[in-house]
Amino acid sequence: MNLRWLDTHIHVSDIGPDGQRRERMLHDLLDVLDRDEADLRLLISCDGPYLGGIGSDADGMLIGNTMIHDLVRAAPGRLYGSCMVNPRFTDEALRVMDLAFGAWGFVQLGEMLPYSHGYHMDSDESERIVRHAVEHDVPVQVHLGTYWHKDARGGSSDGMDHMRDLLHCHDRVPEAKYILAHAIGCGPSREYVPWADMFLDTMQGVFGEWPRSFWIEIRDFQSDALARTIAEAPTDRILAGTDWTTRIGPPFQDYGTMFGVEQDENPFPPRVASFVDFLRAAGASEEAIRRIGWTNAAELYRLGE
Repeated sequence: MNLRWLDTHIHVSDIGPDGQRRERMLHDLLDVLDRDEADLRLLISCDGPYLGGIGSDADGMLIGNTMIHDLVRAAPGRLYGSCMVNPRFTDEALRVMDLAFGAWGFVQLGEMLPYSHGYHMDSDESERIVRHAVEHDVPVQVHLGTYWHKDARGGSSDGMDHMRDLLHCHDRVPEAKYILAHAIGCGPSREYVPWADMFLDTMQGVFGEWPRSFWIEIRDFQSDALARTIAEAPTDRILAGTDWTTRIGPPFQDYGTMFGVEQDENPFPPRVASFVDFLRAAGASEEAIRRIGWTNAAELYRLGE
C-alpha cells in the first residue's frame, strides 16, 4: 500500500508509565511506522510525565519540547514536531515557541490542553500565544472533548465547554488557523456519547458555513458521524488525528489502535488500510482519501511533496 499518510495528533514519551527511560525510543517508534503497509508519518507532541511538567512549571515546556525535537531531528520526513506550551507561563511559552518554530522547524502549536494545564483559550495570555502562532504561520491544535460518559467528572470530556472557549478565542484572533482536535470520534463502546454531531451543528449554527480558518480531525474512523463529516466539512479541511499514544509498550501498539484500548481488543484491524476502508464506506472519493491522509496536512504545514 503506497498511500502517504500523516497523523496530525500523536502523543509520545521517552519515559514509560513505570518511570523508566525508554533507551530505544526512536527505534521503537519508527518500528510502528515500518509495520504499517502505508507510507506512515507522525506529527508528535508530549505525553506522559512531560504533560505534568508543562502544567506546573515554566521550565517543563523546554524540557518536553526538547524531547520531541530530539526524536524529530533523528527522523526527518517521518516525524514532525508539535510545540506544546502553557499560556500561564507566557514569557517562557513565547520563548519556547520562537525556538521550536524557528531553529527547530516545528510545524504546529499544540495540543493546547486548557482543561489539564489550568487556563482558558479565551484569555489575554492565550491570545498572546495564538497571535504569536499567527506570526510564525503555524496552526493551533486545541483539545475538544471527543465524547461524554455518565461516569466522567468533567475535565477532558467537557466537549461543548471546550468549543465555547475556543470560539471566544477565535473572536479574539480570527486570523489564526485552528484545528478541532480529535473532534470526530465515538469512544471505545456505545456507553460513550460522541460530541461529533454537536460540533458539526455548532459550526453550521455559528458560521452558517464551514469557516476556512478551521480544520477538523478524525479520531475514530468508525464513528457514525464520519459520513456527515465527509458531506459537510470541506474536503480540504479534514485531517487524520487519532490521538494514538506510546503509553503501552515497547513494543508499542500498532498504529490505528484506538486511544485507551488494548490492541487485542481493538474493534478493527489497526492499520491505515482500515481507515481507508472506513472513509470509502462513508462516501469519500479516492481524491478525498488522499487529501485526508496527506495532502491537507502537507498544505497546512507547508511540507511540500
